[in-house]
Amino acid sequence: MANFAKISFGIATTVLLTYSSLTLAQTSFSNADASAWSNSIAANANQLAVQKAKALNAKGEFEKATSILGGADKTPEVYGSLVINLAQYDLDEAEDIANESIKAFPNNARLHYLRGVVMGSQAQSSIFSALGYAEKSLNSFQKAVELDQEEITYKRALMSFYLAAPSIAGGDEDLGKAQLDAIKMADPLQGVYAEYAFFQMTDEPEKALALLQNSVQTYPQEISLVFRLGVYYSQQEDYDKAMPYFMQASEMPSPALLRDPDTGDLEASYRRNIEAKLSALYQVGRTAVVTEKNTAKGIAAMGALQAATESSQLSPESIPNMNWAMARLSELYIQAGDKSAAKATLASVKVGEDKDLKKQVKRLQKML
Repeated sequence: MANFAKISFGIATTVLLTYSSLTLAQTSFSNADASAWSNSIAANANQLAVQKAKALNAKGEFEKATSILGGADKTPEVYGSLVINLAQYDLDEAEDIANESIKAFPNNARLHYLRGVVMGSQAQSSIFSALGYAEKSLNSFQKAVELDQEEITYKRALMSFYLAAPSIAGGDEDLGKAQLDAIKMADPLQGVYAEYAFFQMTDEPEKALALLQNSVQTYPQEISLVFRLGVYYSQQEDYDKAMPYFMQASEMPSPALLRDPDTGDLEASYRRNIEAKLSALYQVGRTAVVTEKNTAKGIAAMGALQAATESSQLSPESIPNMNWAMARLSELYIQAGDKSAAKATLASVKVGEDKDLKKQVKRLQKML
Protein backbone atom coordinates (compact mmCIF):
# COMPACT_ATOMS: atom_id res chain seq x y z
CA MET A 1 0.00 0.00 0.00
CA ALA A 2 1.32 3.43 -0.93
CA ASN A 3 2.31 5.86 1.80
CA PHE A 4 -0.48 8.42 1.46
CA ALA A 5 1.11 10.81 3.96
CA LYS A 6 4.16 11.17 1.73
CA ILE A 7 1.98 11.51 -1.36
CA SER A 8 -0.06 14.22 0.37
CA PHE A 9 3.10 16.18 1.24
CA GLY A 10 4.41 15.81 -2.30
CA ILE A 11 1.22 17.06 -3.93
CA ALA A 12 0.86 19.98 -1.54
CA THR A 13 4.51 20.97 -2.05
CA THR A 14 4.17 20.79 -5.83
CA VAL A 15 1.07 22.97 -5.77
CA LEU A 16 2.75 25.52 -3.50
CA LEU A 17 5.84 25.74 -5.70
CA THR A 18 3.67 26.11 -8.78
CA TYR A 19 1.67 28.84 -7.09
CA SER A 20 4.87 30.66 -6.06
CA SER A 21 6.22 30.60 -9.60
CA LEU A 22 2.97 31.90 -11.05
CA THR A 23 2.85 34.71 -8.51
CA LEU A 24 6.30 35.92 -9.54
CA ALA A 25 5.60 35.61 -13.25
CA GLN A 26 2.06 37.02 -13.31
CA THR A 27 1.55 40.13 -11.21
CA SER A 28 -2.13 40.04 -12.22
CA PHE A 29 -2.70 36.83 -10.17
CA SER A 30 -5.62 37.94 -7.95
CA ASN A 31 -6.44 37.33 -4.30
CA ALA A 32 -9.43 35.30 -5.45
CA ASP A 33 -7.13 33.08 -7.51
CA ALA A 34 -4.83 32.62 -4.52
CA SER A 35 -7.79 31.65 -2.35
CA ALA A 36 -8.88 29.09 -4.93
CA TRP A 37 -5.38 27.57 -4.98
CA SER A 38 -5.32 27.43 -1.18
CA ASN A 39 -8.73 25.75 -1.07
CA SER A 40 -7.58 23.24 -3.67
CA ILE A 41 -4.52 22.34 -1.60
CA ALA A 42 -6.66 21.82 1.52
CA ALA A 43 -9.19 19.74 -0.42
CA ASN A 44 -6.43 17.49 -1.78
CA ALA A 45 -4.94 17.03 1.69
CA ASN A 46 -8.33 16.14 3.16
CA GLN A 47 -9.10 13.72 0.35
CA LEU A 48 -5.77 11.95 0.79
CA ALA A 49 -6.29 11.75 4.55
CA VAL A 50 -9.66 10.08 4.02
CA GLN A 51 -8.18 7.68 1.45
CA LYS A 52 -5.38 6.67 3.79
CA ALA A 53 -7.86 6.23 6.64
CA LYS A 54 -9.95 3.93 4.46
CA ALA A 55 -6.88 1.84 3.65
CA LEU A 56 -5.99 1.57 7.35
CA ASN A 57 -9.61 0.82 8.22
CA ALA A 58 -9.60 -2.08 5.74
CA LYS A 59 -6.60 -3.54 7.60
CA GLY A 60 -8.27 -3.10 10.98
CA GLU A 61 -5.86 -0.32 12.03
CA PHE A 62 -8.64 1.94 13.29
CA GLU A 63 -6.64 3.97 15.79
CA LYS A 64 -4.02 4.83 13.18
CA ALA A 65 -6.80 5.86 10.81
CA THR A 66 -8.28 8.10 13.47
CA SER A 67 -4.89 9.73 14.04
CA ILE A 68 -4.57 10.52 10.33
CA LEU A 69 -8.05 12.03 10.20
CA GLY A 70 -7.45 14.08 13.33
CA GLY A 71 -4.97 16.24 11.44
CA ALA A 72 -7.34 17.00 8.57
CA ASP A 73 -9.85 19.83 8.26
CA LYS A 74 -13.23 18.81 9.64
CA THR A 75 -15.21 18.46 6.43
CA PRO A 76 -18.36 16.28 6.31
CA GLU A 77 -16.36 13.46 4.72
CA VAL A 78 -13.63 13.66 7.37
CA TYR A 79 -16.22 13.74 10.14
CA GLY A 80 -17.93 10.70 8.64
CA SER A 81 -14.69 8.74 8.44
CA LEU A 82 -13.84 9.70 12.02
CA VAL A 83 -17.18 8.42 13.31
CA ILE A 84 -16.84 5.15 11.39
CA ASN A 85 -13.33 4.51 12.70
CA LEU A 86 -14.00 5.50 16.30
CA ALA A 87 -17.11 3.32 16.41
CA GLN A 88 -14.86 0.29 15.95
CA TYR A 89 -13.08 0.74 19.28
CA ASP A 90 -14.45 3.70 21.28
CA LEU A 91 -18.20 4.23 21.08
CA ASP A 92 -18.18 7.07 23.60
CA GLU A 93 -15.68 9.06 21.53
CA ALA A 94 -17.61 8.18 18.36
CA GLU A 95 -20.72 9.57 20.04
CA ASP A 96 -18.96 12.83 20.89
CA ILE A 97 -17.66 13.28 17.33
CA ALA A 98 -21.05 12.35 15.85
CA ASN A 99 -22.72 15.03 17.99
CA GLU A 100 -20.05 17.55 17.04
CA SER A 101 -20.45 16.73 13.35
CA ILE A 102 -24.17 17.47 13.16
CA LYS A 103 -23.65 20.75 14.99
CA ALA A 104 -21.05 21.71 12.41
CA PHE A 105 -23.09 20.42 9.46
CA PRO A 106 -26.75 20.25 10.57
CA ASN A 107 -28.03 19.68 7.03
CA ASN A 108 -25.77 16.76 6.16
CA ALA A 109 -27.93 13.64 5.93
CA ARG A 110 -25.04 11.15 6.05
CA LEU A 111 -23.74 12.56 9.33
CA HIS A 112 -27.19 12.24 10.91
CA TYR A 113 -27.37 8.67 9.63
CA LEU A 114 -23.97 7.80 11.11
CA ARG A 115 -24.99 9.38 14.41
CA GLY A 116 -28.07 7.15 14.34
CA VAL A 117 -25.88 4.07 13.89
CA VAL A 118 -23.65 5.07 16.81
CA MET A 119 -26.59 5.84 19.09
CA GLY A 120 -28.17 2.51 18.17
CA SER A 121 -24.96 0.73 19.12
CA GLN A 122 -24.89 2.62 22.40
CA ALA A 123 -28.50 1.62 23.09
CA GLN A 124 -27.64 -2.06 22.60
CA SER A 125 -24.66 -1.91 24.96
CA SER A 126 -26.31 0.21 27.63
CA ILE A 127 -28.81 -0.80 30.31
CA PHE A 128 -29.86 2.34 32.12
CA SER A 129 -29.53 4.73 29.16
CA ALA A 130 -30.88 2.44 26.44
CA LEU A 131 -34.16 4.31 25.92
CA GLY A 132 -32.42 7.67 25.69
CA TYR A 133 -29.96 6.36 23.12
CA ALA A 134 -32.76 4.69 21.18
CA GLU A 135 -34.60 8.01 20.97
CA LYS A 136 -31.46 9.73 19.68
CA SER A 137 -30.95 6.96 17.12
CA LEU A 138 -34.52 7.24 15.89
CA ASN A 139 -34.35 11.03 15.66
CA SER A 140 -31.11 10.80 13.68
CA PHE A 141 -32.49 8.30 11.16
CA GLN A 142 -35.65 10.35 10.75
CA LYS A 143 -33.59 13.49 10.14
CA ALA A 144 -31.40 11.71 7.58
CA VAL A 145 -34.48 10.59 5.64
CA GLU A 146 -35.96 14.09 5.88
CA LEU A 147 -32.79 15.69 4.51
CA ASP A 148 -32.23 13.17 1.71
CA GLN A 149 -35.37 11.58 0.31
CA GLU A 150 -33.43 9.75 -2.40
CA GLU A 151 -30.92 7.75 -0.33
CA ILE A 152 -32.30 4.28 0.31
CA THR A 153 -29.68 3.44 2.95
CA TYR A 154 -31.32 5.92 5.31
CA LYS A 155 -34.80 4.52 4.68
CA ARG A 156 -33.49 0.99 5.30
CA ALA A 157 -31.98 2.09 8.60
CA LEU A 158 -35.21 3.75 9.69
CA MET A 159 -37.24 0.69 8.63
CA SER A 160 -34.93 -1.60 10.60
CA PHE A 161 -35.18 0.61 13.67
CA TYR A 162 -38.98 0.55 13.61
CA LEU A 163 -38.98 -3.24 13.32
CA ALA A 164 -36.23 -4.02 15.84
CA ALA A 165 -37.03 -1.56 18.63
CA PRO A 166 -39.74 -2.26 21.22
CA SER A 167 -42.76 0.01 21.08
CA ILE A 168 -41.68 1.84 24.23
CA ALA A 169 -38.51 2.88 22.37
CA GLY A 170 -40.30 3.92 19.19
CA GLY A 171 -40.73 0.60 17.43
CA ASP A 172 -43.71 0.42 15.10
CA GLU A 173 -44.26 -2.22 12.41
CA ASP A 174 -46.68 -0.02 10.46
CA LEU A 175 -44.13 2.78 10.24
CA GLY A 176 -41.53 0.22 9.18
CA LYS A 177 -43.87 -0.94 6.43
CA ALA A 178 -44.27 2.66 5.28
CA GLN A 179 -40.51 2.94 4.81
CA LEU A 180 -40.49 -0.38 2.95
CA ASP A 181 -43.17 0.89 0.58
CA ALA A 182 -41.16 4.05 -0.07
CA ILE A 183 -38.07 1.95 -0.89
CA LYS A 184 -40.00 -0.32 -3.26
CA MET A 185 -41.38 2.70 -5.07
CA ALA A 186 -37.97 4.36 -5.39
CA ASP A 187 -36.01 1.27 -6.48
CA PRO A 188 -37.73 -2.09 -7.11
CA LEU A 189 -34.53 -4.12 -6.80
CA GLN A 190 -33.57 -2.50 -3.51
CA GLY A 191 -37.19 -3.02 -2.55
CA VAL A 192 -36.66 -6.78 -2.88
CA TYR A 193 -33.74 -6.73 -0.46
CA ALA A 194 -35.61 -4.44 1.93
CA GLU A 195 -38.71 -6.63 1.83
CA TYR A 196 -36.62 -9.75 2.43
CA ALA A 197 -35.17 -8.05 5.52
CA PHE A 198 -38.68 -7.00 6.54
CA PHE A 199 -39.97 -10.59 6.41
CA GLN A 200 -36.95 -11.82 8.35
CA MET A 201 -37.43 -9.23 11.08
CA THR A 202 -41.17 -9.90 11.32
CA ASP A 203 -40.55 -13.68 11.48
CA GLU A 204 -42.30 -14.58 8.21
CA PRO A 205 -39.88 -17.11 6.63
CA GLU A 206 -42.39 -18.48 4.14
CA LYS A 207 -42.96 -15.03 2.67
CA ALA A 208 -39.21 -14.42 2.59
CA LEU A 209 -38.69 -17.68 0.65
CA ALA A 210 -41.48 -16.92 -1.83
CA LEU A 211 -40.05 -13.45 -2.42
CA LEU A 212 -36.59 -14.86 -3.21
CA GLN A 213 -37.97 -17.56 -5.50
CA ASN A 214 -39.88 -14.97 -7.53
CA SER A 215 -37.09 -12.40 -7.51
CA VAL A 216 -34.39 -14.68 -8.95
CA GLN A 217 -36.57 -14.90 -12.04
CA THR A 218 -37.05 -11.13 -12.23
CA TYR A 219 -33.39 -10.33 -11.57
CA PRO A 220 -31.39 -13.25 -13.02
CA GLN A 221 -28.09 -11.32 -12.80
CA GLU A 222 -28.30 -10.90 -9.01
CA ILE A 223 -25.89 -13.40 -7.50
CA SER A 224 -26.91 -12.23 -4.05
CA LEU A 225 -30.51 -13.40 -4.46
CA VAL A 226 -29.45 -16.90 -5.53
CA PHE A 227 -26.98 -17.08 -2.66
CA ARG A 228 -29.66 -16.07 -0.16
CA LEU A 229 -31.82 -18.96 -1.32
CA GLY A 230 -28.95 -21.28 -0.46
CA VAL A 231 -28.59 -19.61 2.94
CA TYR A 232 -32.31 -20.02 3.59
CA TYR A 233 -32.18 -23.78 3.08
CA SER A 234 -28.86 -24.11 4.88
CA GLN A 235 -30.38 -22.46 7.95
CA GLN A 236 -33.11 -25.10 7.77
CA GLU A 237 -30.31 -27.71 7.59
CA ASP A 238 -31.74 -28.83 4.25
CA TYR A 239 -28.32 -29.08 2.63
CA ASP A 240 -29.53 -31.05 -0.38
CA LYS A 241 -31.59 -28.01 -1.41
CA ALA A 242 -28.99 -25.49 -0.30
CA MET A 243 -26.05 -26.94 -2.26
CA PRO A 244 -27.46 -26.39 -5.80
CA TYR A 245 -28.07 -22.70 -5.02
CA PHE A 246 -24.59 -22.26 -3.58
CA MET A 247 -23.16 -23.95 -6.67
CA GLN A 248 -25.26 -21.79 -8.99
CA ALA A 249 -24.24 -18.56 -7.23
CA SER A 250 -20.56 -19.57 -7.22
CA GLU A 251 -20.60 -20.26 -10.96
CA MET A 252 -22.44 -17.12 -12.08
CA PRO A 253 -20.33 -14.56 -13.99
CA SER A 254 -18.55 -12.12 -11.70
CA PRO A 255 -19.98 -8.60 -11.83
CA ALA A 256 -18.02 -5.83 -13.51
CA LEU A 257 -15.75 -4.03 -11.05
CA LEU A 258 -17.16 -0.52 -10.78
CA ARG A 259 -16.23 2.39 -8.53
CA ASP A 260 -18.09 5.53 -7.57
CA PRO A 261 -16.50 8.31 -9.68
CA ASP A 262 -16.80 10.81 -6.81
CA THR A 263 -15.58 8.78 -3.82
CA GLY A 264 -13.60 5.99 -5.45
CA ASP A 265 -15.52 3.45 -3.36
CA LEU A 266 -16.68 0.18 -4.88
CA GLU A 267 -20.19 0.46 -6.29
CA ALA A 268 -22.85 -1.12 -4.07
CA SER A 269 -24.10 -3.48 -6.82
CA TYR A 270 -20.60 -4.82 -7.44
CA ARG A 271 -19.84 -5.17 -3.74
CA ARG A 272 -23.16 -6.92 -3.02
CA ASN A 273 -22.77 -9.49 -5.78
CA ILE A 274 -19.06 -10.20 -5.52
CA GLU A 275 -19.46 -10.68 -1.75
CA ALA A 276 -22.25 -13.15 -2.49
CA LYS A 277 -20.13 -15.01 -5.04
CA LEU A 278 -17.20 -15.35 -2.63
CA SER A 279 -19.51 -16.44 0.17
CA ALA A 280 -21.13 -18.98 -2.14
CA LEU A 281 -17.72 -20.49 -2.95
CA TYR A 282 -17.02 -20.80 0.76
CA GLN A 283 -20.42 -22.36 1.43
CA VAL A 284 -19.90 -24.95 -1.31
CA GLY A 285 -16.80 -26.08 0.57
CA ARG A 286 -18.43 -25.89 3.99
CA THR A 287 -21.52 -27.79 2.84
CA ALA A 288 -19.32 -30.49 1.33
CA VAL A 289 -17.63 -30.85 4.72
CA VAL A 290 -20.91 -30.99 6.65
CA THR A 291 -22.60 -33.49 4.35
CA GLU A 292 -19.45 -35.45 3.44
CA LYS A 293 -20.66 -35.29 -0.15
CA ASN A 294 -19.44 -33.42 -3.24
CA THR A 295 -15.90 -33.43 -1.85
CA ALA A 296 -14.23 -32.73 -5.20
CA LYS A 297 -16.58 -29.78 -5.81
CA GLY A 298 -15.79 -28.46 -2.35
CA ILE A 299 -12.03 -28.62 -2.96
CA ALA A 300 -12.41 -26.89 -6.32
CA ALA A 301 -14.57 -24.16 -4.77
CA MET A 302 -12.04 -23.43 -2.02
CA GLY A 303 -9.29 -23.17 -4.61
CA ALA A 304 -11.39 -20.76 -6.66
CA LEU A 305 -12.13 -18.75 -3.51
CA GLN A 306 -8.45 -18.07 -2.90
CA ALA A 307 -8.00 -16.65 -6.40
CA ALA A 308 -11.27 -14.71 -6.39
CA THR A 309 -10.58 -12.91 -3.11
CA GLU A 310 -7.29 -11.54 -4.44
CA SER A 311 -8.93 -9.96 -7.49
CA SER A 312 -12.11 -8.75 -5.77
CA GLN A 313 -10.54 -5.60 -4.20
CA LEU A 314 -12.84 -6.08 -1.22
CA SER A 315 -11.63 -5.22 2.27
CA PRO A 316 -10.74 -8.18 4.54
CA GLU A 317 -13.91 -7.89 6.61
CA SER A 318 -16.02 -8.24 3.46
CA ILE A 319 -14.66 -11.62 2.40
CA PRO A 320 -14.94 -15.06 3.99
CA ASN A 321 -12.41 -15.78 6.72
CA MET A 322 -9.58 -17.40 4.78
CA ASN A 323 -8.16 -19.18 7.81
CA TRP A 324 -11.48 -20.93 8.29
CA ALA A 325 -11.54 -21.60 4.55
CA MET A 326 -8.14 -23.32 4.76
CA ALA A 327 -9.32 -25.37 7.73
CA ARG A 328 -12.35 -26.46 5.70
CA LEU A 329 -10.12 -27.28 2.74
CA SER A 330 -7.85 -29.37 4.96
CA GLU A 331 -10.87 -31.36 6.12
CA LEU A 332 -11.96 -31.86 2.53
CA TYR A 333 -8.54 -33.26 1.69
CA ILE A 334 -8.92 -35.65 4.63
CA GLN A 335 -12.28 -36.73 3.23
CA ALA A 336 -10.61 -37.28 -0.13
CA GLY A 337 -7.86 -39.39 1.50
CA ASP A 338 -5.07 -36.92 0.68
CA LYS A 339 -3.44 -36.47 4.10
CA SER A 340 -0.31 -34.90 2.64
CA ALA A 341 -2.31 -32.03 1.13
CA ALA A 342 -4.39 -31.81 4.31
CA LYS A 343 -1.27 -31.36 6.48
CA ALA A 344 0.22 -28.73 4.18
CA THR A 345 -3.02 -26.79 4.08
CA LEU A 346 -3.59 -26.99 7.83
CA ALA A 347 -0.08 -25.68 8.43
CA SER A 348 -1.04 -22.44 6.67
CA VAL A 349 -3.91 -21.71 9.08
CA LYS A 350 -3.29 -18.80 11.45
CA VAL A 351 -5.44 -19.37 14.51
CA GLY A 352 -4.88 -16.05 16.28
CA GLU A 353 -7.43 -15.37 19.04
CA ASP A 354 -10.23 -17.42 17.44
CA LYS A 355 -11.00 -20.09 20.04
CA ASP A 356 -13.41 -21.97 17.77
CA LEU A 357 -10.84 -22.13 15.00
CA LYS A 358 -8.24 -23.32 17.48
CA LYS A 359 -10.52 -26.21 18.48
CA GLN A 360 -11.15 -27.02 14.83
CA VAL A 361 -7.43 -27.13 14.03
CA LYS A 362 -6.74 -29.40 17.02
CA ARG A 363 -9.53 -31.72 15.91
CA LEU A 364 -8.11 -31.93 12.41
CA GLN A 365 -4.58 -32.51 13.70
CA LYS A 366 -5.84 -35.55 15.60
CA MET A 367 -7.40 -36.86 12.38
CA LEU A 368 -3.99 -36.66 10.71
